[in-house]
Amino acid sequence: VAEVDGKPDIVCADGTPRTNNVETSAASVADGGFGGFALVVSGPVTAEMNDAIIDTLNSIDGISKAESNFVPLDATAGDSDTPPTYIRVNQVTAYSYTAELDTENTIGVTQLALQEIQKIPEVEALLCEGENPDFNTCIKVSEGFQSEIQTQGFQSLGFAMILAIGLVVIILMFTMQSVVYWLAIVLSILVAPVGAAIALASADRVLGISALIGLLMLIGLVIANAVVLIDRVRSNQNERGMELKDALIEAGGRRLRPILMTSMATIIALIPLAVGLSQGAIIAAELGTVVIGGSISSTLLTLIVVPVMYSILSPVHRALSPGRYMGSNKKDEAED
Repeated sequence: VAEVDGKPDIVCADGTPRTNNVETSAASVADGGFGGFALVVSGPVTAEMNDAIIDTLNSIDGISKAESNFVPLDATAGDSDTPPTYIRVNQVTAYSYTAELDTENTIGVTQLALQEIQKIPEVEALLCEGENPDFNTCIKVSEGFQSEIQTQGFQSLGFAMILAIGLVVIILMFTMQSVVYWLAIVLSILVAPVGAAIALASADRVLGISALIGLLMLIGLVIANAVVLIDRVRSNQNERGMELKDALIEAGGRRLRPILMTSMATIIALIPLAVGLSQGAIIAAELGTVVIGGSISSTLLTLIVVPVMYSILSPVHRALSPGRYMGSNKKDEAED
């Protein structure tokens, strides 16, 4: 691939152009690898309606070269070289609309396209209603296969994050032997999206599939930093007999270095990915941007949020575990 007349083109070894310039869209070369766009319209679509849908798609920012498989019956009559393509979704005649995307925000553009098509007067008048519509008389606009895969990817990653947090909560409750202290650690997760959102906005990048994968990675990183801090606090209280305030201050100073080292190592390792040195990779620059931004905010705020929440939850923990602390108090009185 080289430049011919100032545009990208495929050339031979001797430099001879093979094509009349190759046009690429932002989504087709997006780092995330999820650049497909497709919509499906089921029902009695007419030629006028088809033209209106294509014109609407082409008028949306980020979409270009929209086309469909709609072909009038008389246009292919007796022409065996260009047979029409028929699509049926749930035994209903449907038409596929595809296009090139000039943006990496594929999910947002797809949803906007759905809304705009449904606003077309010819389509809006025939939109299906109810659970069992008659597709012979009404029209349904839905995502195509590629767009549906992207939406399902978002939903799957969202479920994965919820599941990950749930598993972490269960493990923390058993290891810390407390029904409340896990809150101090899990609430630290809330500070990670702050830095991630600021980083994405500063880099002018969208929340895509790879960015969600980065958020999933952040859960483990933030939890690890919080556990390192809380473990030292509990060790100070149980083994060294420190008061709560002294235990928190000592743990903060003692664990600051390993927390900073862990976060800095992660940030430095992901800088090449975040700045886009790996163009075309499936794991995109958005992932590096999210992890770097989330690591910075979580590292700074974890040292504040976790100790504060732990101090607030300590009286609750004592109230829910009276037997343990009553026994400890009696032992102290006997020694005195």
